[in-house]
Amino acid sequence: MNRDHLFIVVVALAVALLTGHCSGRAVELDADGGSIAAASDTAGSPSSSSSLGIRAAEPGRATKPTFVKITTPPPARVAQIRGTTVELECEIVGSPTPSVQWVHGSGQTADWEDISVNVITEETPTSVARVVSRLVIDRSSRASQTTYTCIGRSAGQLAMASTVVYHIDAAAGSRLGNFSDLMLLRPVGAGVTSPTHSFMNLKNARITLHYKTLFENMGSTVVLPCKAVGRPVPEITWLNEDGSVVGSLQDPRLRTLPTGELIITGLRWTDMGTYTCVAKNAISKDEAETFIYPVRPN
Repeated sequence: MNRDHLFIVVVALAVALLTGHCSGRAVELDADGGSIAAASDTAGSPSSSSSLGIRAAEPGRATKPTFVKITTPPPARVAQIRGTTVELECEIVGSPTPSVQWVHGSGQTADWEDISVNVITEETPTSVARVVSRLVIDRSSRASQTTYTCIGRSAGQLAMASTVVYHIDAAAGSRLGNFSDLMLLRPVGAGVTSPTHSFMNLKNARITLHYKTLFENMGSTVVLPCKAVGRPVPEITWLNEDGSVVGSLQDPRLRTLPTGELIITGLRWTDMGTYTCVAKNAISKDEAETFIYPVRPN
């Protein structure tokens, strides 16, 4: 179990101690009451602290903690060479599973081709999830700079972090001058995309949204998103810990949707483990892992 998985286990164990007891091999969580709220400063400065707001519960009743927090924000200021494709990444943890969206300065959704690739909705109210969202920027603005904001929402709570992207000419890339204090974003696929690919307007396959870790009640139907962009449109498959393709032929409870999501019906303790999403098109492949921890509900 790696450090990220251990972090979520610690969170769940803390919740269990606050809201109930542990039973058997799985952590118990209850679905009633209370909240844990993560504080957030102004855009661009996600708070590193969180507040614990457990209200007094009636005898025999447990509280359900709710929170949302940006654990890995995108950089505050970066430079992009015009004409290159670059990425911003944002990681958010919350309960229930937070919705995640990118917007740019005007308040419009930042992904122009398909606004759904960077959005998750709160469809699992009993879950705890760490969500990774990646914004692929392949259209340099004519403006000198653009602000992109990662927004996480859960149970009426909000967390956000902003990045100011300065668009510079290629000639200035080797000598940043006034932008010497900025991180120069490395173009996606630099040294990989051939002139033929550029001529045909082909784009590398990149996963833009997935769960890094998910805690969900046993018996629930789990939907693991794996959104990807690229041209041609990437084909998505899921692998289990053995490296075998996940599908209904092995277990009728597991199936992959044409849109890339992995569906697990009737979540069991034996389903715990790491599932790998693979997005592949004609020129490249990208992978992302999701760790699932089944939770025993009260």
